[in-house]
Amino acid sequence: MPELRDGLRDEVVARRPVDARERDAIAAFVDQLDRLVAPFDEHADRVHVTASAIVTGERGVVLHRHKRLRIWLQPGGHIESGEAPWDAARREAAEETGLPVEPVGAGPHQVAHVDVHPGPRGHTHLDVRYLFAAPGGRKPSPAAGESQEVAWFGWRDAIDLAEPGLEGILRALQPGDAVLRRATVADGRRCAAAFMRARAFALPTVPFVHTPSEIRRWWGDEVIGHADVHVADVGGVVAGVLVLDDGWIAQLHLDPSWIGRGLGDRFVALAKERAPAGLDLWTFVVNEPARRFYARHGFVEIERTDGTGNEERAPDVRLRWSP
Repeated sequence: MPELRDGLRDEVVARRPVDARERDAIAAFVDQLDRLVAPFDEHADRVHVTASAIVTGERGVVLHRHKRLRIWLQPGGHIESGEAPWDAARREAAEETGLPVEPVGAGPHQVAHVDVHPGPRGHTHLDVRYLFAAPGGRKPSPAAGESQEVAWFGWRDAIDLAEPGLEGILRALQPGDAVLRRATVADGRRCAAAFMRARAFALPTVPFVHTPSEIRRWWGDEVIGHADVHVADVGGVVAGVLVLDDGWIAQLHLDPSWIGRGLGDRFVALAKERAPAGLDLWTFVVNEPARRFYARHGFVEIERTDGTGNEERAPDVRLRWSP
């Protein structure tokens, strides 16, 4: 199926990744696809293309609990002989949820997400995901032999349950507007998640020097309650965070799925409102998108270092906005 293969490759290459996980998955997907003789045949190679369905509706997202892995996942599986990936995704959704589903978006063949992950028996799945809608009033009724643990989840709960390969696309698809509000101690874990997702996407060459548990403790115990912290709340999900501390933007991070949606502009406007005398901040030299963003908002460079003064040992730059 060379035309199908080439068309899928083009779609994957054209994807704008929703996070660092999908960015890496796109590179791995293309690298593996280019060497496979029969990419849709699960028996031809331990590495093969699979298909999944992101099923949404008025009640949120449909997930099923995998019988072997015991984690909540989107429906999906292997592609049968002569089957297109989007048809496989629709079939798997029907079998694993028992719900009637219809394609959503520009067309039934539009790839909504890409992930590469280990499968059973030492296989690697090059998974393409398609977006479907199901009637929210219907209760899932999976086919016999499928996992019987299938349910609708609200967006916040689905995102909290999702494993890293699914979380990004759910964040990107979540409906609703971001509301800026003061952070509370209860936001600590979600602030840490937004911070780590933002850092991994924006700064792939700058290492984390603390473990995820240390980062979560830091946000919960040392940041919130000790500085002026604001979050962008989307139905209980933290899509971004701003930390102000005595005339400094100490932290400003957007979840990658919210880049380009005006949220950063709103945070900077809030920072200027709360610090009308002026603002300073540090950012890494390699973070060129951030430097361009702050320049657009009137920040100018006043100092550079070789990075010996920060934990990451990465060259950084000090920027200042003066009214």
